[in-house]
Amino acid sequence: MINDLLSEIRIDFWRDIGLIINDEQLFDRVTANYGYHEIMYQNIDHFFIETNDDDFIKPKRKTTFEEVYDFYCLDQHIKNVMMISLQLFEQSFKVALAETALIENGKNFTRNLNPRTIHQRQFLNEKYQLKDGRVIHRGDVKARMRHIKQNYLEPYEGYTEAHGEAGIGLIIKEMSFGVATNYFFLMPIKAKKIVLTRVFKEKITLRQFEEWLNEIKYFQRRAAHNFSLLIIKEKRQFLYKLVLNNLHQLANQEPCELAEERINKIVQDYLTKYPIEKDFLNKVFMEKKD
Repeated sequence: MINDLLSEIRIDFWRDIGLIINDEQLFDRVTANYGYHEIMYQNIDHFFIETNDDDFIKPKRKTTFEEVYDFYCLDQHIKNVMMISLQLFEQSFKVALAETALIENGKNFTRNLNPRTIHQRQFLNEKYQLKDGRVIHRGDVKARMRHIKQNYLEPYEGYTEAHGEAGIGLIIKEMSFGVATNYFFLMPIKAKKIVLTRVFKEKITLRQFEEWLNEIKYFQRRAAHNFSLLIIKEKRQFLYKLVLNNLHQLANQEPCELAEERINKIVQDYLTKYPIEKDFLNKVFMEKKD
């Protein structure tokens, strides 16, 4: 009874300001399943403008609830495609990280066997300070690695029997992306350069990689918490286009190519129903900075 009343109030509110709601059951179902505020307010600036008295809003043009919901779904589909491509990047990054760590840490271990070596040198540096001021500590990463060793999942049956314990490849595989990047920043400078050379098409500095990584993580955080991303800009550029540009810089182009192919198909299907959105979506995915 209370839900019915709430729904009635919400529908009346949107109709009063000019939104066309043809199917009240659809409105009730999708707002109940995916969130009233998620659907109605995250993209409100795309469909509505303030009136002269600034106390009310009105549609920019004739708009239905179905159009608002389809725009929300468009964002969801594209967001999912981007997250898959970013997972592919993470996999490539972890492979480069693990193989470099295996080789370079092995060299470090051999040097420590020299009888003239007085103090054994750790492979990972004690700490690393990022440009934003955050400090990564070796102890925190080591603690996470110990936890993984004690609780890892076998990548295939019989792994533990064959290897005895988790090697560096499996440990990095089991790391969250955040821990893996922390491990990367603590590596010796030579090892970090090797990883970056494998991952990127062109030379990139550590500070440039930090910035590149911050943009990717910003996207991932917003996507993971289901924020609308179609109308979001970062550094005067639509966020989707910014991340696609970042993927273009990778040596492994599959994540970028896959994202662009699938996004193009999703957008074209959407435009067959809403051709009026063509200019806006071209800006989101095609245009460079303002």
